Amino acid sequence: FQNVTINLPQAAYRVAKGDWEAFYNEIYGAMDLALKAHLEKKEFIAKLMASPNMPLWEIGKVAKDGRKYVDLEKATYIIGLIGLNEAMQYMTGHELHETDAVLMEGLKTIARMNHRAKMYGKQHGLKFTLEESPAESAARRMAKIDLRDWPASRELIKGDASRDEIYYTNSIHLRPDAPVDLMTRIEKQAKFHSLIESGAIIHAFVGEERPPASSIFALVKKTMLNTQAAQLTISPEFTICQECSRWTPRLQDHCDYCQSDKVYGMTRIVGYFSRVSNWNKSKLGELRDRQNGNYSVSAIGGAISNNA
Repeated sequence: FQNVTINLPQAAYRVAKGDWEAFYNEIYGAMDLALKAHLEKKEFIAKLMASPNMPLWEIGKVAKDGRKYVDLEKATYIIGLIGLNEAMQYMTGHELHETDAVLMEGLKTIARMNHRAKMYGKQHGLKFTLEESPAESAARRMAKIDLRDWPASRELIKGDASRDEIYYTNSIHLRPDAPVDLMTRIEKQAKFHSLIESGAIIHAFVGEERPPASSIFALVKKTMLNTQAAQLTISPEFTICQECSRWTPRLQDHCDYCQSDKVYGMTRIVGYFSRVSNWNKSKLGELRDRQNGNYSVSAIGGAISNNA
């Protein structure tokens, strides 16, 4: 099922800074609403699948292997999350990358959410999991709502407000331009992956045009051998020319080969590659921040060959 996403910063704004039990209770209340939404959606879809005159009858039928195409009792009911970094920043005064103590508080928060999701599963005989929400639009929408309703959000929301590019950091990620190297980013974010069963992924936004294949191999090897990362993506950037159809391994406003300005950029928005021109303003702001971060792959190679 499509996820229902929890706005973690808003849960923080509702309580006094440092009042962890009140913060957790706000999250539990939001998760209870997510549970209610899932159960109501399940009941509604079951009605749409219940008889031949209903629009979803075909996907509710039993197939030749004796199973339904869609079995609502065996589906996964997903609870997503946005803005752990900003929630921790509000509660502690520091972001996830800044101290191990703050990272530990973030882990405690997600562990409590994971435990509650499991509790829902036992209560209802269904599978509930946490997810790193893709948040192509939710990170913007939630930030804009909080900027309107919660004055405390002004100091925490990321991006350039003068360009209308504000956003929350996605799920449990470090902020895109956090001053850490790529391997440190992977190691810290991977600590959450055993608690998030749906969509846990780390994006290595390639910080150079053509990193050596040996460095990419070394990065993947160290990630798999030394962290709990569930998934790792290597995400380069491209400019594609609409005149000569050639591509350049970076984002720019012209073609290197024919000098045409009829070009478009391609890179990973979250879970997939898409045209940068189709992104909303907040994702463009996040892209700018990514490009200010340290995502160098080449630097990993030498450090790994001696340790892995």
